Amino acid sequence: MRTRLSSLIAESAVADPNFIVLSGDHGYMLFDKIRQVRPQQFLNVGIAEQLMVSLAAGLGRQGFRPLIYGLAAFVPIRVLEQIKIDICFSRLPVIILGDGAGLVYSTLGASHQCGEDIACLRPIPNINIYSPCDAMELEICFQEALASVDASYIRIGKSDRPPVVEHALLNTSPHFVRKGRGNVCLATTGSMVSPSAMIAQELGLSCLSVPRLKPFEDKVGSMLKPFKTVIVVEEHSQHGGLASTLLESLASSGERRLKVHSLGLEARFTERCGSYQFALSEHGLSATQLRKRIKGLLK
Repeated sequence: MRTRLSSLIAESAVADPNFIVLSGDHGYMLFDKIRQVRPQQFLNVGIAEQLMVSLAAGLGRQGFRPLIYGLAAFVPIRVLEQIKIDICFSRLPVIILGDGAGLVYSTLGASHQCGEDIACLRPIPNINIYSPCDAMELEICFQEALASVDASYIRIGKSDRPPVVEHALLNTSPHFVRKGRGNVCLATTGSMVSPSAMIAQELGLSCLSVPRLKPFEDKVGSMLKPFKTVIVVEEHSQHGGLASTLLESLASSGERRLKVHSLGLEARFTERCGSYQFALSEHGLSATQLRKRIKGLLK
């Protein structure tokens, strides 16, 4: 997914001389292509994320199409006020890339982990929120963000997961990546789509991928009508992410029949240093634990 992201950034810079990329001293190899083809459209502002967001807002006011990049723990979390006031209040079409969302930076501890970004951004007006699972979803999310008059946040999690989407997408609407036989559906987003799809395949379940969380499509309720149980799997806090968004949507539509379970990050910090799977295991979200927990919910 990062390889395709690097190409999309470079292609956008070539296509539009007003497209400009700002990095908070992160990314490095991700920006090799744009530095080769349009070095004048890339700026490393250093470890100054608040300044970077304000600078992007100023560039946006002058007709540029800025893209800002940082680790999700810093962009958007560290710069939430600047995103709210400098970008969203002024309704500027800035693209915000938050890389390493969730527990990807497991060995760097809680300061570099981020399971609250969606929850923090959802209440802010004039911003779209995307959570692609692979290169195919990333491309359609990126193109939609480029075309939007509002700001857009693209959440990038574990980017080396196996690809899931097998056909071209026309938009960022929720879509089934697996169709099962029973009345249970896994609803998931971002880095959890790949393991969820594999488990769904193994257990004969359906798996729904949700690449865009805001604005959230009301048609999700109708897509889930054939099912009795929905299990939401996400590498985000159980509060304010996909599960919360889905439950709010179902409640507003009057849907009370569906039973919804939430498998997300627990409301606590990871306590030990280890691999990505080890960090996930502290929250019951490793591949083995997910399979066991989903099987348990099916009984």
